[in-house]
Amino acid sequence: TFLLWLLCCKTGLVPIGWYGDENPIAFSLMFGIAALVISCPCALGLATPTAVMVGTGVGASHGILMKGGETLEVASKANVVLFDKTGTLTRGKPAVTEFTRVASDEFLRSLMTGDSTMSPDDYIVWLLGSLERNSEHILATAIVKFTEQKIENLLRLNPLAQPTDFVAMTGRGASGVINGNMKVAIGNRSFAERENMALSQEVEECLQRFESEGKTAIIAGINGTACAVLGIADEIKTEAPDTVRYLRKLGMDVWMVTGDSKRTAHAIARQLDLPEDRVIAEALPTSKIDQVRKLQQEGKIVCMVGDGVNDAPALAEADVGISMGTGSDIAAEASDMVIVGGNIAGTCTALHLSRAIFRRIQLNFAFSMGYNIFCIPIAAGVLFPFLQLRLPPTVAAIAMALSSVSVVFSSLALRLYKPPDIAGTAQTSRQKYKIPKILRLGRARNEQQEYKPVRPQEAAWSSDDESDDLEYFSDELV
Repeated sequence: TFLLWLLCCKTGLVPIGWYGDENPIAFSLMFGIAALVISCPCALGLATPTAVMVGTGVGASHGILMKGGETLEVASKANVVLFDKTGTLTRGKPAVTEFTRVASDEFLRSLMTGDSTMSPDDYIVWLLGSLERNSEHILATAIVKFTEQKIENLLRLNPLAQPTDFVAMTGRGASGVINGNMKVAIGNRSFAERENMALSQEVEECLQRFESEGKTAIIAGINGTACAVLGIADEIKTEAPDTVRYLRKLGMDVWMVTGDSKRTAHAIARQLDLPEDRVIAEALPTSKIDQVRKLQQEGKIVCMVGDGVNDAPALAEADVGISMGTGSDIAAEASDMVIVGGNIAGTCTALHLSRAIFRRIQLNFAFSMGYNIFCIPIAAGVLFPFLQLRLPPTVAAIAMALSSVSVVFSSLALRLYKPPDIAGTAQTSRQKYKIPKILRLGRARNEQQEYKPVRPQEAAWSSDDESDDLEYFSDELV
């Protein structure tokens, strides 16, 4: 800018009257300094980091921990959400609600070797508790808890045994040897078939009944014979249906993946208002990774939401991994975001906030670029030939500072962010507030509706037990 104006002055293109007694070098230098100062890219440099810093702080205040700016950009573009079921869409506190013995008394008593302190039902429960006592699986914990509750008194005389040859198959079941001669196995249908258990009609009916109710149905067998069918229920989180509904309303493709049978998975999907073609049942940990990769190959940006150790590979593989803070440490480490409280509605907030932050970054860039595009030509003297208007360097410095301050304030506006109302139709109930006696009318009525003065010795702020149905601001009834 300086050289161009100086050249124009030396060649006579700039009339002498424009700069008068001023030296052409000083005249040109004023334009050069103003253009140099106002073109400082501070605003451009602050556009992203300030928005990310404020946005991550806002996320933390809403119970969402984010691991960097790149995560925000990818999350803002996510169009597929893949949910794990247990512990994510459900409360993660399964409990045995059904226990049906299908083996005969004769068969079980032949295994009890003269132990008359237990009934056949109690004996099966004792064996299952002994098998699962060392397992960390969430369903195994439910079985052990069921055992402790059902035969609490018997456990004082017959504590749980230590299994040997224990084998656990992820997503299938577990087996082991109790008392040296009884092989006990417990798991889903495919695991029972692997253990060569013959499933009778009674067993099939129990499995179908439990699964149609949305419960996880598992089969317990001893020495290759199916002895009992258990139904384990895990209550769906209250906010889960609204969360799924909200994400679908945003146009996202929502999936649910679970290791449960198809019948159980579809029963849960109906409670979530989720189409059956968006449910992946009987899934192993590798199946979750395969589904993530399949969706990515279709050009989708996948957000995986889970909480367990089995979800960690899929969380790491997905474009965006979101874990529940109530889940395992491995899942939290593998994910890009952590919902501290375990509220699944935080998924909506995380994705919605990511979009808000990314839009703010784009707005900051657009403002910074537009500001420079508009101000630099003015500082360079484009208007001087027409209006004799020149931008002093001091004013250019102030304008440059204002651009940076404007970007910072734009980012700070994210602090006004409010999370989405996933319920959508929630209506706040009308609240009623009792008016202190000091603010009520200083008169009361007797039973004949005659007015009489309020007794002065009554405390102005004393408690009162009047019914909530009374009309407030009306005269006090005595």
